Amino acid sequence: MELEFKNDFRQAGKRWDAFWRGENTRPMIRIVVPKKGAAPGAPPPYLAGHDGVYEPAIDQLLEWAASYDFVGEAMPYYILEFGPDTFSAYLGADLDFGHGPHTSWCVPFIKDWDETEIKFRRGCVWWQRTVEFAKAIRARCDGKLLIAPPTLVANLDSLAAMRGIENLLADMVDCPEKVKRALDGVCRAHSEILQAYSELFAFDAYGSVNVEGFYTSGRHSRPQCDMSCMISVEMFKEFVVPALEREAADSDTMVYHLDGPGAIKHLETLCAMERLDLISWVPGSQDPNEDWKWLYDKIVGYGKGYTKYIEDHGELLRMCERPESRKLCLGTWSSSKMEAEDLVAEAEKRAQASWV
Repeated sequence: MELEFKNDFRQAGKRWDAFWRGENTRPMIRIVVPKKGAAPGAPPPYLAGHDGVYEPAIDQLLEWAASYDFVGEAMPYYILEFGPDTFSAYLGADLDFGHGPHTSWCVPFIKDWDETEIKFRRGCVWWQRTVEFAKAIRARCDGKLLIAPPTLVANLDSLAAMRGIENLLADMVDCPEKVKRALDGVCRAHSEILQAYSELFAFDAYGSVNVEGFYTSGRHSRPQCDMSCMISVEMFKEFVVPALEREAADSDTMVYHLDGPGAIKHLETLCAMERLDLISWVPGSQDPNEDWKWLYDKIVGYGKGYTKYIEDHGELLRMCERPESRKLCLGTWSSSKMEAEDLVAEAEKRAQASWV
C-alpha cells in the first residue's frame, strides 16, 4: 500500500520499523519540502474540528498535503486533537476553549476520589466528536495521508487536569493510596482508548503516527508527565514509573516527551525503562539557542536515542558518522526535493562507512 502524498510510504514504513528494532542503516531523517511549482499551503489550525465543523479543515488539509514533498522518513499526517487534555475529556472532564485560539484547558471536576469512578466514557461529547471527525477525515483522506490520534496524556498529568494541580500534590502526601487507585483507573482507560484508536484509525491497515510524526506499523506511545517537574525522583518512581510501564506495555514503540529543565532530574529513571526508545526533549521557556549537547550526551550514555531538529546540513552529516546515531531521529530543511534526497543519500553513505 502507498499513500498519494507519500509514494514511498511502504519503504519508509519498513525503515521506521527497522529503526525501532535497531536494524536501521542510518538515522531517521525527516524533511518536508515545498513542492516545485506549488504555492505552499498551511495545515489546518490546531484544535480544528472542536466545534463540530469538519469539512473546511479537511479541505485545507488536502490542499496543504498536496503542496509538499515528504522526503526520507517524513510522513504526511494530520493531528486530530482538541487540546493537550483530550484524554482527560474522554474520562469525564470538559474542555474550555476560552483561553486563546491555540489551546484548550481541562475543567477540573473531581471533588472526592471516593465518589468518582475514573473510566473511559464512550458516550461523552468529546469522544463522540473524535469519532465523527475521524470518520469524516478518513472518508476523504484514506490512502492519501495519515491521522495522528489525540495524544494520550495520561498518568499524573491526567489526574492533575481532572483534580487540579495543587489538590493533587496535596493528595499525593495526604492520601497516596487513593491517588494510586485513581492512576489504576487512568491506566485501564489508556488501554481501552488505545484499542479504540486502533479500530477507529485502522492501525492494522495504516500503522500509527504520533503528534511528532514518528511512525510504526503497530501501536505508538508518546507519554509525558509535566507534573514530574513538581515532584521528587522518589515520588516519580513511586507514582509515575508504574503507570508509564503500563502505558508502554500497551504499545510497540515509546517516545517520552521530556518538557522543561525541571524534568531533567528524572532522566536516569526514565532511561532505565527497557521499553523506552527515544527521548523527545523540549526546553520549555528556556533560551531556544542554549546548547543542550550535555543533555543529549547523557541520553546516549544511558543507552537511549533522541530526536532533534538540525538546521546545519554539515552538522547533520557529521552526526551520521557517529555510531550512536543509529538511535537518532533527525529533522532538517531543504530548498528542493532533489537536494533533500541527495542529503538523505549522503547520510546513508556516511553512516554505512562509519557504523561497520
